[in-house]
Amino acid sequence: MPNPENQIDQDMRDVSKLRVTPIAVSSLIMLSSNALAEGVKVEITAKDCQRVVRHQPSAGVAYNPGTGSKGRKFAPADLGGGFKIDLPEVFEFNITRDVNYYLGKPEKDAEAAQVAANAAEQAQAAADEAETVASAAESLATQSQALVAIEDATAAVAALSDERDAALASYNSNTNNSSNKAKYEAADAALTSATNTLASATTAYSAGSYDTATTTANSAVSTVTDAGVSVSVSSSTSTSASSSASTAASNARTAADSADSSVSSATKASESASASANAQTVAAETAVIAADEAAQGAQTLYDAAVAAYKADPGDATKRAAVDTASTAVSSASSALSAAQSAAASGDATTALAQAEAAVSAASDAGYAEDADVTALRSTASTLVSSASTTSASATQAASADAAAQAAYKDAASIPNMQLNIGTVRFNMKTGELFFNGKPMNDAQSEEIAARCVELLGKRR
Repeated sequence: MPNPENQIDQDMRDVSKLRVTPIAVSSLIMLSSNALAEGVKVEITAKDCQRVVRHQPSAGVAYNPGTGSKGRKFAPADLGGGFKIDLPEVFEFNITRDVNYYLGKPEKDAEAAQVAANAAEQAQAAADEAETVASAAESLATQSQALVAIEDATAAVAALSDERDAALASYNSNTNNSSNKAKYEAADAALTSATNTLASATTAYSAGSYDTATTTANSAVSTVTDAGVSVSVSSSTSTSASSSASTAASNARTAADSADSSVSSATKASESASASANAQTVAAETAVIAADEAAQGAQTLYDAAVAAYKADPGDATKRAAVDTASTAVSSASSALSAAQSAAASGDATTALAQAEAAVSAASDAGYAEDADVTALRSTASTLVSSASTTSASATQAASADAAAQAAYKDAASIPNMQLNIGTVRFNMKTGELFFNGKPMNDAQSEEIAARCVELLGKRR
């Protein structure tokens, strides 16, 4: 049987250490608080104190590594291996809270991310449209170049034909002259070759093989020059416009590829806009070629009318034809000049309108636009429409990117701040727990502990 006196001594030692159970103490605190609220005095007995004292096992009961129940030493289980981690006796950490959470930063960050995603989507859409527009611009530029090349080849073959006819006339005037015969035969052979080559170029053009058409037409021109005939471009205006269209198409392709490969929404937007602008230039320069064709047609009709009138100056109808053709030349030339100015500023819509005006003016003198030129204008008009759509998409993408940048700046204006609420300190050896340097037990529990010391001390 346990000795009561020894039990009391043990209880006193337990209480003096203030090792009381939180639940029991809390119960006593609640009881005392309620009683005080009702004006009733509460007595704490020694039995109550014994209930709140935490059990303190004797030293021999607790597990002691490497020692048996009777105090004998034995080898640890991890012989020759394992490792030991020396933990600190005291752990200390801070309790913090993100202030920006209360300032709405998470919502702002989410909003910025969504706006950026929308901007990226619109930028990619613009880049996709730019790819399509660039391809159309390249095709139109190649088509225009082939048309002009065939025009030049046609003029060259005509010049060679005149040369062959002159050589034939010289030979017919003296059939015994072997030199004249050789010149005629060489010119005739060159003309046959150039004519066949030009026919092949025309066939390739009709089939839509514009690169082949251009190469073949240039070959026909080379045949003419090799025959000793000096030739020049059919129109410096059309040649210049064709060259400008080719350059613009190349620029459109470069911009479209840049837009497609870039990861920046802003770059995608700006490069898509550049591709669109260059495509507009291609269409505008094509309009200049069409206007030039009309102006040349009007001039040809005027020259024919003048020749006819000179042959019969008394014919009033022929005189009127000269006047009509003169007006057509003036109007068509004026429209051509306006188309060139519009093309220089990249205004394809105006350039096409002026080309239409040139064709209309030349038609008054009897000009009939070639079907290939009409098709060229139609393709240019389609390209303008597509380029305008791409330009609008690029503008929207740029606006969306600007909105994304603004959203991120708005989110960034809320600083990443943390509020340090306090520091917790825990001693693993003693079990003491402190917050901001104060023990995490209240005055009531300390008062109860002191009262228990007094009560148990009296029982001795």
